[in-house]
Amino acid sequence: MSKLKIVIDPGSSATKVAYQVDDGSTQCFSMSPYCAAVPPDYPRSSSWGIGSTHIENAWVSHADSCYLLGAIAKKFQGSAIRNDELKHVKALYKILGVLAHIQTTITREKRPIDLGILLPFDEYVTKDQLEEALMLAQDLVQYCGRSLSLEINEITICPEGAGLFLQGLPPKIDRQSARVAVLVIGHRNASWLVTENGSPALAESVTNNLGFRWLVQEVRQRTGHKDEIALAEMIFSGEHLHADIQRAVQVCLPLYWQQIQLFLDEQQPIDYAVCGGGAAILLEDKIIAHLSGKVSWANHLSRAVLKSGLKDRVMARRLADCYGLLQSL
Repeated sequence: MSKLKIVIDPGSSATKVAYQVDDGSTQCFSMSPYCAAVPPDYPRSSSWGIGSTHIENAWVSHADSCYLLGAIAKKFQGSAIRNDELKHVKALYKILGVLAHIQTTITREKRPIDLGILLPFDEYVTKDQLEEALMLAQDLVQYCGRSLSLEINEITICPEGAGLFLQGLPPKIDRQSARVAVLVIGHRNASWLVTENGSPALAESVTNNLGFRWLVQEVRQRTGHKDEIALAEMIFSGEHLHADIQRAVQVCLPLYWQQIQLFLDEQQPIDYAVCGGGAAILLEDKIIAHLSGKVSWANHLSRAVLKSGLKDRVMARRLADCYGLLQSL
């Protein structure tokens, strides 16, 4: 039976997915990050979502827990991502939902799965708990009213940025003989992950709360805008910005870069860096100058994502990490 390879990044601003069936073409998609717990009998008692095939309008349950997934979960979770909750708490249900969605609507049959997962560096320590929970849950999952089982063959859990490190460096850089850093600026965190001669230098690898949310919160305080995720999308795209938000961004973006610059200045010298994460794109020119041009943006990976059929160029860059890890499974 043909095998499914899939990598999932259950992120705070979007859940990102890259998958491949056997040696066929790679496909990528993203979905809303929302994932909200509801009473186990809620979907059935309301006849809601029964038979749904849309990942943004789905629910998944296992044992005594039930979670809504995608945009439909927003009204239960609220408009702000709950950043005090660790990703891995809800990552299990996001991952189960994505796997069930692919099995029921894309492959339409049960196939052995080689699964890759990207977690924030500060939550990588929870990988054993997440792996154990996935293996226990695979035998019986309820997805939008359907009972199904999964066949997870192998699980590879890595810190965010692993795909960029494994596949995103230019050929001239030999990661087995160089000091390479992976800079990932996501929604919640900014991480600087260092490798020495191909091995992680854990003592030099750090993460903090300087993700894109730092900028969003500063703008939010100045404008009173209530919907954090909608505000983040507006700032990132530069579209539909009211005059007060534009003014706030003009004030706050230099302050945000100042914080990132101080963070980078604290790090030990490296030979080369590879960068990823949505917020890093906003600061691309400044990061390149600060690192004296010794940096890759893994553009060949984002081009490959676009060739897979994804139309959104910005999301393609955000999916580069997933795509890189998929090529390494």
